[in-house]
Amino acid sequence: MTVILSGSIAAIGQQTPPRQSPDGLPDGPGKAELIKVCSDCHEVTKATTLRLTRAGWSTVIEDMVKTGAKGSEKELELILEYMATNFLGEAARPINVNTAPAIDLESVIGLLRSEARALITYREKSGPCKVIDDLKKVPGLDFKKIEAAKDRIVCF
Repeated sequence: MTVILSGSIAAIGQQTPPRQSPDGLPDGPGKAELIKVCSDCHEVTKATTLRLTRAGWSTVIEDMVKTGAKGSEKELELILEYMATNFLGEAARPINVNTAPAIDLESVIGLLRSEARALITYREKSGPCKVIDDLKKVPGLDFKKIEAAKDRIVCF
């Protein structure tokens, strides 16, 4: 599945911050869909701590669908627009696998919950990794996923 939307055009020099609702999420189109589709698996506000590019959010949504998120194409497009509008980052930042919480390991690297738990358990017992190849020793972790995301991963 490819989720691509054209960017919205804002008036030059006039960016009004979105209104926050009591749940801590900015009001706007796509919010209801985000809550509906994403809250079955995790707290929605955890995902909103990330700041990703539109392409980054598209990848996260694709990964979530692969791991079981259910939403129509229209709902997924609205979620992408909502996330890219309200939680946009200039570029995906590397994730430190020695300190990252499970939600980041899942959403940024694309690990399954069981793989994220395995990595966290391993680092708690064995200490921090020094190089990415150290993660080959993690039982229950598909190292191919680590290799595929190595440009977004750091160990320090």
